[in-house]
Parts: sequence; structure tokens; C-alpha cells
Amino acid sequence: MGVPSGGEPFRRIARSYFRVALFYLALGLLLGAGMLWFGNDNFQFLHSHMLLVGTGLFAGYGAGFRWIAGRSDAGPLPGVTPVLASAQFYLANVGLPGMLAGSVLPVGLGLDRIGVLFGFLEAAAASSSPSSFPAPSRKEAARRA
Repeated sequence: MGVPSGGEPFRRIARSYFRVALFYLALGLLLGAGMLWFGNDNFQFLHSHMLLVGTGLFAGYGAGFRWIAGRSDAGPLPGVTPVLASAQFYLANVGLPGMLAGSVLPVGLGLDRIGVLFGFLEAAAASSSPSSFPAPSRKEAARRA
């Protein structure tokens, strides 16, 4: 076996994001089919967030980390580390299920506010995405090349 390239940790995280995106796609489609079958549309928030955030955003994160993996094979990228990528993965995967759970908790007891807390975790994961960091200047890019 050869020495692992600099992008291998990001490839692992990208694969994990794609797997989780497929999981949320399956759950969202099953919930949508159940809502159609039973004629109940009380879970629209849950269904839409499973599909939009769980599938769309997580697949986007996976594609971004796959792109970062290819770029980091040539050398380390400034501001992008596997530790930060792992932290984002876990923040996102704690935030979304908590937000979804908070959306179905009873309103009268105030338990639904837990969803807001987990929504902030999801927002923190989005803001810690490497795509939200500034790109290196042309001078830095030329120096690395």
C-alpha cells in the first residue's frame, strides 16, 4: 500500500456525507409517501427539512469535501483541516436530527424550543464549512504552485 494522500481524510468525510444524504433521502421519501397514503400533511416541516437539508445540503457538503480532497492532494489548503471538517460533520449530524425532533415535540410545554437550539447547531455547522472561508489570494496560490 502506498502512503495516503493529503486528501484522504476529506474523501472519507465526503463519503460519510453522501451516505447520510442517501439516508435522509430515503427517510424523506418514505415520510412523503406516508403523508400521501394517509392523507395527513402535518409533517410537512419534517419532510421538507429531511429532503432539503438532509439530502440537498449534506450532498453539497459531500461534493465540496470531494473537491477539497482533490485540491489538497497537491498540498495543504490554508484554513482547511481534517479536524475542522470532522467537527462540521458532527455538528451537522447532531443539529439536524435535534431540529427534526424539536419540530414534532408538543408546543404547549415549550419543548419545541429545543428545535431552535439544534437549528443553531446546524447553522454553526454551515458557517464552519470550508466554503465559507476566503479563498487564497493569487499571490498565495502562485507561491504554492
